[in-house]
Amino acid sequence: MKLTSLVPAAQARVRGASHIELGKGGLWTRRLRGGPLVLSCTAGAVWVTREGAPDDVVLEAGASYGGEGRGLLVVEALEPAQIAVADGAERTARAALERARAALEKARASWLVLLSLAALYLVWGSTYLAVSVALETLPPFLLAGVRFTTAGALLYGVLRLRGAPRPTLRQWGAAARVGVLLLAAGNGLVVVAQQWVSSGVAAVVVSTMPLWLALFTTVRAARGGALGAPEVSRGEWVGLLVGFAGAALLHLGGALHAEHAGALLIVLAPVAWALGSLYSRTTPLPEGPMAVAAEMLAGGAVMLGISAVAGERLAAAPSSRSLLALAYLVVFGSIVGLSAYTYLLRNTRPAIATSYAYVNPIIAIALGVLLGGERASAATWVAAAVIGAGVLIVSKARH
Repeated sequence: MKLTSLVPAAQARVRGASHIELGKGGLWTRRLRGGPLVLSCTAGAVWVTREGAPDDVVLEAGASYGGEGRGLLVVEALEPAQIAVADGAERTARAALERARAALEKARASWLVLLSLAALYLVWGSTYLAVSVALETLPPFLLAGVRFTTAGALLYGVLRLRGAPRPTLRQWGAAARVGVLLLAAGNGLVVVAQQWVSSGVAAVVVSTMPLWLALFTTVRAARGGALGAPEVSRGEWVGLLVGFAGAALLHLGGALHAEHAGALLIVLAPVAWALGSLYSRTTPLPEGPMAVAAEMLAGGAVMLGISAVAGERLAAAPSSRSLLALAYLVVFGSIVGLSAYTYLLRNTRPAIATSYAYVNPIIAIALGVLLGGERASAATWVAAAVIGAGVLIVSKARH
């Protein structure tokens, strides 16, 4: 074994070491198998030798040595002594285990990010068609209210059974404010407008949300008066102008020229969703999925109240198609989708969390054409591409 002298304080490294008492002339042996080992003499003096090694070593109290090798290691006490032996192999194995655990956690986090993105891309892209089907026999705010209160109650119940604490009064208030912005205004206006616009057009309009979020974030930082507040870069301005040009193209192309003025309410939906997303980053929401449950319960309750005030009524029993679409919206569109979005907002950069905006329109338009019997004009496809390009430019410019 090639032994390398360490400073006397090196024995402080030997934590969790085995301490061995040796009387004068006492022996301690260890068969080395190539792993590192640190030997510290904490009292007395010892003679250290290894089978096949050309030199022997004398350790006095306070001295430490370490090395690697193979063969029989023999320690003989020259006087009553105490040695501390730290098996480097054990430490190496422990370190390797910690590295493996860290790698597994990192891989788990990466998979959660990928699964969350897949949920937003595919599930949220399909919810526009599901809303169109549900609206066949269900009024808009009643549909949205039942969807979110049911999803919120289910998620809340599961979380409480798993031991999650109840939200505090302050957290309920914060969740209500976010729920009103994200769900009652953001989602509710989309559902109302989808009575007159196609699912593909709705998705294209909603895809402007990251542009509004970028704009509001910049304005908020500038108005905060903090030194070094970020300014809008040239790239961000280019992305914002490109994205909003796509929205203007959608309007000029006739896709938003519906027979009812209520269709234009959808333009306000991404604005409300952006404000809710921005507000949710700093407000004291409950921890983890409980925030989603509280937001859905609060937002759903508000929409049910709006439905009652507006006098919404069921003209007839809902069709099985509408009920199946509603069930899909409850489980996938609400519980899965909102949980994925909340996870991404809190664990990834905003550019990643909002990247669904330039994928959802493609999914929504394609599903509307293939399954919903809708038609997508050339202007709609071009507008989707232009808005997606604008969102991508802003995302790259900000990060």
